[in-house]
Amino acid sequence: MTAPSTTSSSAVAGSNPATAAPSSNDDRTSDVESGLNDAQLKRGFLLLALTTFAMAIAMNISQAIQPNFFREVIGMDGGQNGYLIAIREIPGFLLIFVSAFMLRLGMSKATAASLFVAGVGFALFSMSGSFLALVLPTLISSIGYHSWMQLQPALGLSLAAKGAEGTTLGRLSAIGFSGTLIALVTVLATLEIVQRRSSNFSESQETAFRVFFIAAGVAAVIAGVFITRFPVSASDQAMAKAAPKITWRKEYRLYYWLAFLDGSRQQIYFAFAPFVLVEQFNVKVTTLTTLLIISALINWRTGKLVGQCVDRFGEQRVLTFGYVLHGVTFLGFALSGTVWLLYFFYLLYNWLFLFSMGTTTYLRKICKREDLAPSLAMGVSLSHVTAIVVPIAGAALWSQLGYKFPFLFGTIFVVLSLISTQRINQSKADLEGFRT
Repeated sequence: MTAPSTTSSSAVAGSNPATAAPSSNDDRTSDVESGLNDAQLKRGFLLLALTTFAMAIAMNISQAIQPNFFREVIGMDGGQNGYLIAIREIPGFLLIFVSAFMLRLGMSKATAASLFVAGVGFALFSMSGSFLALVLPTLISSIGYHSWMQLQPALGLSLAAKGAEGTTLGRLSAIGFSGTLIALVTVLATLEIVQRRSSNFSESQETAFRVFFIAAGVAAVIAGVFITRFPVSASDQAMAKAAPKITWRKEYRLYYWLAFLDGSRQQIYFAFAPFVLVEQFNVKVTTLTTLLIISALINWRTGKLVGQCVDRFGEQRVLTFGYVLHGVTFLGFALSGTVWLLYFFYLLYNWLFLFSMGTTTYLRKICKREDLAPSLAMGVSLSHVTAIVVPIAGAALWSQLGYKFPFLFGTIFVVLSLISTQRINQSKADLEGFRT
């Protein structure tokens, strides 16, 4: 990972070095909306980068071992896993209310609190021995990382100058995926070593799982410590004191609609794509982990590039390209009968997650500054509206018609997203004076 501290302040803030006024004083005021000076922007980006890196390690350690821990240690079946997923998604749906409370602390303090909460939740998994015992850590960790999902891009955009929003989020995404890569490689290598050296693999694996959950909790808490030092301007403090409320504005309706469609599509993918590989093509856990490692490597190397494309070509063009590829991916899962093609579509879809930054930068360009964090929280909540209904509908299609049909169903959301995206440029033009 390239150390963020070596990046010039103009690049961190997103301004053009060619047009920036020359100065040797790092305390000069930047053109970023938050009012932070260049030295604070450097420090802010470094701290947010370290936080993103550590939290990526925490989340991916936990997510990598949970399926095997639930099945092999707790003894859960598929039905219980479905119930646990539904419980896990409840905080995502209620995030607008959590956000309305936490943002009274200010964005950086709210972020730190969410990471501390996530860390406690991850660590509590290590003490679970039954399905019921999993409910509490599932809820606690979910509150933490769902809050992080909307606060991290809000903090990133607070460091970005006009015209460089995508580049800033792209750099942070790349840093996050480097953390993901380290987490997945560490888990895979550790379990391979345990398997080769242990005379009682089942017992040794359980111990390794529990240690990993504690390590994930520690990583999340470390991330929270980093972000407590995030620089806060006087205007940010004033906004925190104003106690942001739940934000629902008609001006942001296109963003809300896109968030809803994205969440519905993602529920189809998360619920069924891995099961197609495992149940229909007998893909092993080690193979899936290897695919995730390859995916993290690709996203790590291309995150900044995708962000630069958003800044250069605009959200409408980049999201249009992304949604076309989403459609290709869903049709690929539905129609392909070759496991190697499915590997390709699996990697492609994971890469397309990077394109969601286009929706976030679009919101930044149309919304008032004080509305950004609560509006992102509203978007996360709306993306969870269908968290239960869509998987159930997809499961019924799978049971009655076969595994191909949930993905054909999912293409409906892709097509609607593609159509809706064509209104982005007009929306930005219509709301040009709204932010001020």
